Amino acid sequence: MSEEVFYLLQTMDRKRIELQIVLQCAPTIAGLKTSNFLIVPKEQEEQVRMVMRYTGLFSYRLVYDGNRVIFLVFNKQKLLEYLSREDVKRFLKNYGYSDKAFGYSLRFFQERYSKFVESREDFPHEAGVFLGYPLCDVKGFISKGGENYRASGYWKVYGDTENTLKLFEKFDDAKDEMVCMLSEGNSLHEIIRSQNTLLKVG
Repeated sequence: MSEEVFYLLQTMDRKRIELQIVLQCAPTIAGLKTSNFLIVPKEQEEQVRMVMRYTGLFSYRLVYDGNRVIFLVFNKQKLLEYLSREDVKRFLKNYGYSDKAFGYSLRFFQERYSKFVESREDFPHEAGVFLGYPLCDVKGFISKGGENYRASGYWKVYGDTENTLKLFEKFDDAKDEMVCMLSEGNSLHEIIRSQNTLLKVG
């Protein structure tokens, strides 16, 4: 295989991964949401890590699910702020979380989510918190068993319907804009820079 063909294949692989990241994580990239799940074939795990490097966003592997890898892609500052809210901390304590460091909470969620994926039992409802859903919507989903919601989109809405639906529209607009930018030859790093969401990575 010539160097030119090898480079072309690498570029194509990177573009496919960048497209999947945009399709699944645009709200987080745009700074509109705390985090998103990213699900890719397990053979793309290392490529995802390479693409995400120096973006200012974090990709934390939650679990292998058959032939797939599930990442939590998140804005660390936003997630830290959300998990530090007193009402959120009280909620998480109901599921065995403590007031320990952020990394502990993330690992504990990883353990609980991994067990669910393996057994398909005892869904960790606090997943909604780690995805940045409004706490009232997370609690509403639990108390009503996912039924009798006011609206549905990126999640089921039990609280502020009007503003949440407007937010969903912004999510869609961000995704459309980023897909267009990719099609015009922009890289993921260039897209993130354009969204002004780059963080200093420690």
